[in-house]
This record gives sequence, C-alpha cells and structure tokens, in this order.
Amino acid sequence: MTSSEHGLHLREFTVRIGRQRLFHIPELTVRGGTVVGLAGESGSGKTMLLRLAASLSTAAQTTGHCEVAGRIGYIPQDLTASLSPYRPVLEQVAMLAESHEDAVAMLARLGLGSGRLLAAYPHQLSGGERQRVLIAQALVLSPDLILADEPTSQLDAAWEQVVLTLLLEAAREGRAVLFASHREELFQQLGCSVYRLSDPTPPLPPVASRVRAERVLEVQDASKAYATRWWTQAARERIPALDRVSLAIHAGETVALVGPSGAGKSTLARCIARRERLDTGRIVAGRIVAGDTQRPWRSAVQLVSQEPSESLNPRLTVAACLAEASVPETGRWLERLGLPASILARRVTALSEGQRARVALARSLSVLEDGGLLILDESLSGLDDATRAVVWRQIAAMQAQSGMGCLLITHDAKLAAQVAGRVVRLEAGRASC
Repeated sequence: MTSSEHGLHLREFTVRIGRQRLFHIPELTVRGGTVVGLAGESGSGKTMLLRLAASLSTAAQTTGHCEVAGRIGYIPQDLTASLSPYRPVLEQVAMLAESHEDAVAMLARLGLGSGRLLAAYPHQLSGGERQRVLIAQALVLSPDLILADEPTSQLDAAWEQVVLTLLLEAAREGRAVLFASHREELFQQLGCSVYRLSDPTPPLPPVASRVRAERVLEVQDASKAYATRWWTQAARERIPALDRVSLAIHAGETVALVGPSGAGKSTLARCIARRERLDTGRIVAGRIVAGDTQRPWRSAVQLVSQEPSESLNPRLTVAACLAEASVPETGRWLERLGLPASILARRVTALSEGQRARVALARSLSVLEDGGLLILDESLSGLDDATRAVVWRQIAAMQAQSGMGCLLITHDAKLAAQVAGRVVRLEAGRASC
C-alpha cells in the first residue's frame, strides 16, 4: 500500500445518538501526504467523528461508508482518561515505540527529555505537559493516519508551533493528518483545506464588568515545592512550583494569569481552592476577606479545572451530575451557557469536551450566585469563539450582579486582552505584572 492510499474516506456518513442526528458528511477524504482541518463549534461532533474513525466509540449509530486505511495514531482531547496514573511518562511512550531510544527522542522533541520529566507520573505534570505526552504516544507509533483532536488546546504559543511543525513534517513524510480544532488561525498556519461540521458563527462582543473596592482574593508570599521521590534514594529532590507569589483580585474584577506550560499556574489555582497546601505564605479568599468566616471555603471559591472530566462522574447523566452538586433550575443554567436542555438525559461520556466544560462550569457558577471567586484553569480553551462569548457574558452578568471575582488562567492572549482588567505573568514560579 502506497502512502497516498493511506488515510480516511467517508461518503454519505451519518451519525445519530438515539433519535437525534448529530451530523451528516456527504464526502470527506484525507489522503497520505496531506493535512485536512476539521472545524465546528463545540458539540458539533468533531471528537465523535475522530473516535469513530479510530474505532474508539460505541455510543453512536452510524450509516454510510467509512474506510480507514493504515495504522492510526490518535491524539485525544481528554487528558485525564488517556494516561495511566500508575506508569511514568517514559514507560507509557516506550511501550508504543519501536525502541526505548525512539521514545526518549520523541519526548525530547516535545520538551519532555529531562530525567525528572521522563520519570514523572501524569499527576506530576501540568496540563500542557500531559498533552505533549499524548502527542508523543501518537507520533512515536509512526502512524499512517494521525487523528488530532484539539492537540494544542493546552499549549502556549511556543509549544503550539512545535506541534504544528511536527504534524506538517508527518504529512511531508507521507502520512495523512486530520486536525480537529475550533481555531481558524491554526488552519491558516497549516495551510490546509477545511471541512466544516457547522457554519462559523460570529462571536458576541464581550461584556465589561464593574470593579468594586472590596477584595475577593489575597495571596501573600505564596511558596510551594514538590518532593520528587526516588525509590532507590533516601533523600528527595525539591522542585519549586511557586516562589513568593502575591496577588489580589477585587470584587467584579477579572485577572488573567498567563505563562508557559509548567510555570505553576495550576498549582496556584489548586492552592487557592485548598486542594493543595502552601509550604509558606497566606491565602484569603471570598467573603472571608471581608470577615464572613461562617461561609465555607468551597462556597466562596470554585475551581473549574482544565480537564472537566475530573469533576464529572462518567457513569452519570448530565441531570444526575447537576443534581449531585445541588444545581437549581438545571435547564435554566444550561440555557445560560448555550447548552440545550435535551442533553440532561445524556451520559457525561456522550458529550464533547466543550460541553463537559460547560456542565462543570454550571455546577460552579450555581454556587457563586451570591458572590465569591471563580477560577477558570484553561476551562474555556476547548470552546469556539462564539460559544466562549456566550459563556463569558453569563460570567460578566454574575460579576455585575454579585461582585464575583474571576481568576482566568489561559494561554490565549487574545482572550486575556478582551476580558481581563489586569494580566499577571507567572514564570518559573514567580509572578510579574
């Protein structure tokens, strides 16, 4: 079989979930040596199509012609469910490579070649680092067809360019690449044709919020280091994550936290939400800042992580997940975030990553109707511009009504400039404005 015969061919291909038709594709061909973009708003079916092509989904009914030729390398969007928590990074890549050396070389190309990272377990990595591990797993297979599902959603601009270069190199070597994304600028950089599962929707203009004098967050000289445990040694290496970070957010204010992958952004978010403890320093948040010590911390601070699957039980329906968090008027909350009430009966695993992110966000926002602090840790990265604008208008409305503050962790400089009053940069554990 020649490289031009490798790839994916769909003809009159229809996907349904129950009685609902998700999408119909008259014809789509991805041949060896080419890159084809797959566009569509959140929930249009991009992830479903890639999973069906990779024979990884049984949740949908299909009709029509689907032909896949060659070995498949699949880059999934769900970071949590796609890596084993029990094996170090190098072992998880090496088990798919032809040799141990090939695995090390691929991880090194993706910035994961240091001894500490090779020996790390997934929970010890940032979201961007975990995403690069998944990319390494797919590429080290030397696949004939690469199915890439939002492969740069957790990456900063520098690593995004590295990944795009690797995919273009793969195409020049004769591989077929189907690249799913909601970001039009990535298709332009790849210079590829684009197949659209839904028409592009013009984004809504952002809504500015009014900043108030009182504070909803104070971080004072926060420091945190992790101990790397080596079973053959008595001593543990201390890896600094935060170094005397100070930060304040006022009621109604949005502060964007930016920085390269592994800079400590998620560590700071987890410490503010009390999911981890600081080594030194102090964090005061929510109405507790103003002296309301009776309010539980979880009702004053809500963290929506970059991997929404972490907070949603995959065995439950959307309705059960919302009921579990005591979300009132579930249909109203879904509508506010651009989701149809019809998904209430669907299991979490049947949703797209962008839909899961909005379900997780509904759980958190319902807790903060009386104010507090919302932390978005790359939670909006899987949404197209129009859907993200709908979500942000709801957040801004709550900020105007209750004075809710927001810490937005993002790699998207455009989003930070649009919605944040201030931008704080975190690099090597140190913050600067």
